[in-house]
Amino acid sequence: MFYGNDPDGKGYSTRAHLAEVIGLLGPPPLDMLKRGIRINEFFTEDGIYYVVLGSTKRQQAAYQYSIGQWKQDIEIPDQSLEMSEKLLNGRNKEMFLTFMRVTSQWKPEDRKTARELLEDPWLNDRLD
Repeated sequence: MFYGNDPDGKGYSTRAHLAEVIGLLGPPPLDMLKRGIRINEFFTEDGIYYVVLGSTKRQQAAYQYSIGQWKQDIEIPDQSLEMSEKLLNGRNKEMFLTFMRVTSQWKPEDRKTARELLEDPWLNDRLD
């Protein structure tokens, strides 16, 4: 799901990995950022981060306004769970994406428990 390959050509980097996660999940909650040890490497003190996204200045400005600005000089990928899933279709894809959304939350306390996940239709229903 995340590779963390830095565009500088030196392989894996935390900043590239974090950019991919932000691209998929959206911006992390400020209260969660404040718990982080390395927050100042990637974010400004108030939790705002710097991004460059979109092919036009207008798109870039709209995105920056909506999520703040990221401190690193690496683009946040324009991606989504829907864009990343290419093998499933119809109801199967819908159930899988619903399952992934509830498991892919920034804050652990916002995720379902293992017991709740075991009851999810994606794991229990028959695939079409």
